[in-house]
Amino acid sequence: MPGNNRPKKIVAVDWDPRTLRIVHALIGKRGIKIDKLLAVAVPSETSPDDPEQMGRLIRRTLDQEGITTRHAIVDVPRDQAILKTLALPTTQMDGLPGMVEIQIAKELPFPVSDAVVDFTVALHDRNVPSGDVLVAAVRREQLEQIEATFHAGGLKLDHVGLRPFANQVAVGALLEHAMPERVVFIDVRPTFMEIDVLRKGALSFSRSASVTIPRGGDDSPVLSITREESAQPGEAGEGSERSASDSSSAVRNISGLVLEVTRSIEAFRAGDPGAVIDHVIVGGDVGVEEALAEAIQKRMHVSTQLYNPATSFGWEPDEGASASAFAASLGLVLGYTDDEKLSFDFLHPKRTVSAAQERLKRAPLLAAVVVLFVAAVGVAFAQYTKPGRDTLAEVEKQIAGLERDERANERFLKVVDQIVAFDEDQQIWVDVLYEIIALLPSNQEIVLNQIDMNQKEGRITLKTRTADRDTPTNIVRALRSYRRDGRTEPRFDCGIGPQTEKKGEKYPYYQDLKIQVMDDRSPKEKSSKRSSGG
Repeated sequence: MPGNNRPKKIVAVDWDPRTLRIVHALIGKRGIKIDKLLAVAVPSETSPDDPEQMGRLIRRTLDQEGITTRHAIVDVPRDQAILKTLALPTTQMDGLPGMVEIQIAKELPFPVSDAVVDFTVALHDRNVPSGDVLVAAVRREQLEQIEATFHAGGLKLDHVGLRPFANQVAVGALLEHAMPERVVFIDVRPTFMEIDVLRKGALSFSRSASVTIPRGGDDSPVLSITREESAQPGEAGEGSERSASDSSSAVRNISGLVLEVTRSIEAFRAGDPGAVIDHVIVGGDVGVEEALAEAIQKRMHVSTQLYNPATSFGWEPDEGASASAFAASLGLVLGYTDDEKLSFDFLHPKRTVSAAQERLKRAPLLAAVVVLFVAAVGVAFAQYTKPGRDTLAEVEKQIAGLERDERANERFLKVVDQIVAFDEDQQIWVDVLYEIIALLPSNQEIVLNQIDMNQKEGRITLKTRTADRDTPTNIVRALRSYRRDGRTEPRFDCGIGPQTEKKGEKYPYYQDLKIQVMDDRSPKEKSSKRSSGG
C-alpha cells in the first residue's frame, strides 16, 4: 500500500498450532513505533485452520487489550508456499511479471491459474543482464482461507506477505551494521521449523521441516508487553520460567532439530558448493532455543545468537528477549512500512503481462479517439476566439503526451518480444514427447521402460525393449527424417546405445535411444535471432 494511503496504526498477526502472536504498531513520519506485543495460547478447542474460530480468537484478544485498530497484515508460512529462484533478464524490470508467470507455470505442480504469484529481485544490478528472481506461489484457496479468518475477526486485511521474506527483513534490521556473508535464521515452532539462509542480506534458501516439540505444562496466559511502558519484571520472569520448564521436557529433541538444520544447510550448499555459514540466529519461544543454539555452535563451530530485536527498536535487552518469537511479525511490519523495498504481497501481486497486454491492445484505439476528438474541438475554437487558440495549444500538449505513451507502448512490446525469445530456449516436454511417441511403432513392437529428460542439454533418453533387433534402427531413421510443419531442418538427432539380448522374452532386445532435440529454425531465422541479440 503506498505511503500516502497507509493507515497510522496496523496490527500484524501470526499464529501456529499453539500460539497467536499480535504486534500493534504505530506508523508515523519518523518511522514506526511498536505499541504492543501479544502472545496468546490457542485454546485446545480452537482449530487454527478454521477461519471462524481463529477469527473470533483474534477479535477477542484485540478487544481484551483495548486495540481498536481495524487494519491488519499477515504473512504466509513457508510450508504453504512454493518458493523458486529463477534466473531471468532484469534489465527491463517492467517486463519481469510476464517472464515470471511464463517460467513459474513450468515449475508448479498445479495450474498457474489456481495460484497467486508474486516475486522479488535479489541483489539487482542494472549493469548485469540477468539476475536471481525469488518467486513464490500460493494456492488461491489458501489465500481465501486467510482472508476469511480476518473477515471473521472484523479486520481489514491490507497486506499478505511471505514469512521467510519477513524473517529476512527482521534479520536485516538486527544485523544492519554488521551483516555477515551467509546467515542462517531458524524459527522454532511447536510442530515445525522454518530454516532460512540469507546471502549478502537477501533470502537465498528457505525450508520448512516438520518437528514435534512437547508442550511443557498448561496453556500459558496472554503475555502482553506495552511499548509505552517498560515490560514488568514479573511478566518477563514468568516467561523465562516457562521456557526452562519446556526445555527440560524437550531437550531430547535437540539432536533431531540440529539434524534438520544440517539437512537444510546441505540442501542450500547444493546450489552454492563449498558455502561457509558465518552466523546462526535462533528465534522462538517453545523453550528449546537456547539449547539448540548451543548445540549448533558446538556441532558446526559457528557463532550463534538468540533473536533479540532490542537494538532494532531501541528497547532494553530484557524487552527484546521477550520478543524472540516475533521475528516474522516484526519483519512484516518493517517491510510493510518500507516503500523502497520490493516485497511480497499476495493480496496485491505485481501486475502480470497478460493484464498489461490486454490494456495495451485497447490503448491505441482509445488514444486515436481521444486525439481526434480533442483536435477537432481545438481547431473549432481556434477559428473563432483567442481562448480557442489557447485551447489548441493545450490540445497539442496532450497529443504530444499521447505520442510519448505510444513510444512507451512500443518499448513494452519489445519487452514482450524478449520474453518470447527467452521462452523459445526452454523445451516444452509435453509437445516434444508427443512428437516422439507419434513416430514410435505400436506396443507390439516396442516397450518403454523409462524416460529421462535433461532440460539444460535438450536431451531425452528412452530405455526400451523391442521384439525385433532392427526396430531401433527403424526408429532412428524415422526420428532423423521427421520435420515439423513449415520447417525444413531436422527436429531430432538420434543414436542407439549398446543392445543386449535376453532370449526367451517377448521383447528380448534391450537398448537406450538417445534423442537430441535440435534447433530446427531456418538459417535465416537463426541469423535474425543472433543479430537481434537473442
